[in-house]
Amino acid sequence: MHLAIRPAGKTAVHGRSASLPREHSHPILTHLDDCVRTLRSWSAGAAGHASGIALLDAVLASLGDLLALPQAVAALQEAAAFDEILDRFLVLADAYGTFQSALIMLKQSVAELQISTRRGDSMMVTTLFHAHRRAEKELCRLAATMRHATRCTLAVSRTLDTTDNEVIGIIAEVAAATAEASEAIFLESAAMSPELVPAIVQTSNKWLARLSVRPAAKKAVPEKAMVTLERLQKLEECINGLETGSEKVFRRLLQSRVSLLNIHTPF
Repeated sequence: MHLAIRPAGKTAVHGRSASLPREHSHPILTHLDDCVRTLRSWSAGAAGHASGIALLDAVLASLGDLLALPQAVAALQEAAAFDEILDRFLVLADAYGTFQSALIMLKQSVAELQISTRRGDSMMVTTLFHAHRRAEKELCRLAATMRHATRCTLAVSRTLDTTDNEVIGIIAEVAAATAEASEAIFLESAAMSPELVPAIVQTSNKWLARLSVRPAAKKAVPEKAMVTLERLQKLEECINGLETGSEKVFRRLLQSRVSLLNIHTPF
């Protein structure tokens, strides 16, 4: 992504519409370019959802700076396929709203698992485990939604290449990078504690044994129960961090969509 600024309203070679051109590099565009590259590099390795959320927040903050530029506003008012880009940001915002709900479910199940583990309540642990798994499945479903969103956004980008509007192309690229990173974040969140939550549980006794809780309401071995509780506490802290970060991203996405709507339908 090569980003620059030229005066809006001029038509370039090969019939380009008003856009952010390749000469006269603008620091906001350079920063956005760097942020997107860093985010995509993270998505390729996907190591640590907390860092992914922070990088995504930085990209969206830089996008907000871009949408405040008069040249960008002028270019976007002439852009084709604007509605498709608005739809992409609506899908992203909806996904993060659902992500926050799934995190609340996870946090609640972890808190209740801590209580039930302390009590050695095997029946309750089994019930809570299934609730925990439902929240994880929701996160996997969200990841699949983001995979589809990435494909759709890239398809829009290919269309935009023919109309050759650089600004709308840049925003489409941000949307695609956001969806790609979000897929990785959601998948990592669904597998936050593989040591604690086994991928496949064939019987409730296996799950109870994993938590060091014995059937028939027998008390867990204190030492092993403490290890489990420590893991649950770490998982809870991780979820808290994700909640804070995802709230920021959700607000950024809403702000971006509002900015785009205001540009599209000026008063």
